Amino acid sequence: MNAIRRLEMFIDIERIFLDLSNPRHEPFQTREEAIQYLCKHENVLQLARDIKRHGLNPLERFAVTRQDGGTKDTRDTAYVVAEGNRRLCALMLLNDSELAPRSQSMTYEKLAEGWAPIERVPCVIFEDQEDLDLWLARTHQGPQGGIGRKDWDARQKQRHSGSNKNRVALAFLEYGAKKGMITAEQQRGKLTTIQRYVGNPVVRAALGIDASDPEEVSRTKAPEDFELLAGKFFGDLLSNDPKITSRSDKREIEAYAAELTAIDGQSRQLVDPIPILEDEKPARKPNKPRPTKNISPKKLPFNSEVSARLKLINSWKLQHLYNSICSIPLQENTPLLAVGVWSFIECLTARADRKDGTDFVAFLSVQRLQQYGLGDRTKTRSIRHALERVQKFGNSTKHDDTAASFNGDQLANDVETLGPLFIKCAEEAALTKS
Repeated sequence: MNAIRRLEMFIDIERIFLDLSNPRHEPFQTREEAIQYLCKHENVLQLARDIKRHGLNPLERFAVTRQDGGTKDTRDTAYVVAEGNRRLCALMLLNDSELAPRSQSMTYEKLAEGWAPIERVPCVIFEDQEDLDLWLARTHQGPQGGIGRKDWDARQKQRHSGSNKNRVALAFLEYGAKKGMITAEQQRGKLTTIQRYVGNPVVRAALGIDASDPEEVSRTKAPEDFELLAGKFFGDLLSNDPKITSRSDKREIEAYAAELTAIDGQSRQLVDPIPILEDEKPARKPNKPRPTKNISPKKLPFNSEVSARLKLINSWKLQHLYNSICSIPLQENTPLLAVGVWSFIECLTARADRKDGTDFVAFLSVQRLQQYGLGDRTKTRSIRHALERVQKFGNSTKHDDTAASFNGDQLANDVETLGPLFIKCAEEAALTKS
């Protein structure tokens, strides 16, 4: 077998992007669409809770590919996650709850209290697609005759987790005590009976108990329903003629589950698993001032005055180029737009009679900016700095084999700063070509 190069390294989360074409879902156009889907269908909230409690699984690394398909890794290189989409999404939402769907943003905000953000994760960088596909198949396509991952069967799971068998009963008992359904004195001698019932999957389903993680038992029913059913259970456990005893057999236990299911007054609403000892709604401190989180622009700012002046030049290319750079999603396409803005200014200044061999920074000198009525050297400093950044990052993105611009926020600010200059330059171009 030929040696295949894979590089292992820690990478900043901010430089890793969700895979919008992951096999878990249909292709999406934006990160927001992918997050919405993963949160709704792929149990990201439960995973986020587990990561906060235990950290990332040390047995699993992220598999990534370079976003631009290059062969070198620099501090500006961006990556797309090929294995670990759910984990990356969970980390993103723990680090920034405002990225979560609106219905879950408060839940993530509360969950992130006391969370020390994970900013770098262990990754394997794949350069060969066939190599990547091979290991993705080994991970996700079942045993495959022994070469893929093989799950534990029921007995193997029991051998591993049998020592946790009472944790579900203890969590349910603690919930009952918290709600005043059972006193400390009444709890004596009841744990074995409770475990006998909640250890039955039919009873757990009737109550709405999710025991997939014994260390953080959750409920899957609306809080009012869960409280109603738990009250019925503990009432029957403590009655003078108890329906719930340690002598009940499987048939009797499952018959009792049917009674729970038939209780009137339930909304029968199912919810994403929530730890049974966690409040339904995160407490919020009223009137506590805090800064509003900045939201990155989705596209470069469109200036209708610039568009109107471009039409005076009678250049279909300039009009179309300006409309394009202001229409393409910014954050996912920053390198492309860095080159696009650079090309737009090159073309616009050429129409304003910039000579070959003169770059647009030199052409748009302090004197010319003063002639445009934009101010003296001090007042036009921000415009000149914006021009220099566009030239620097546009050139490097276009010509260098590794360096590129990934700062979409800065590019959007530069385009907005340059708006008055674009208007004046377009007016000069219209006069020059008339």
